[in-house]
Amino acid sequence: MNITVKNTTPDTARITLVGELQDGSFDAKVMAETAVPYTPYWDKQLEQRIVYIQPDPEQLASILAALNDRRLSLDELQNYGSAAGGTSSIPV
Repeated sequence: MNITVKNTTPDTARITLVGELQDGSFDAKVMAETAVPYTPYWDKQLEQRIVYIQPDPEQLASILAALNDRRLSLDELQNYGSAAGGTSSIPV
């Protein structure tokens, strides 16, 4: 199943910060691009990445479920999104 998610637009510059945690799970937060920390956002994280999408809460939950169930990888997720608007169809 795919979901259609709005991409980031220059006028809003909101992104999704996605983190992989040491226990193998993932977490994510939609925030302003200027709010992304230079330090780890989550305790006990392995890595964090910016994805230029603006999912609603239900879409974000679907993306996290796909990441946690290993149906979607963090590398694959970064293939989606854009800072120039439009939409992305993400397989969840």
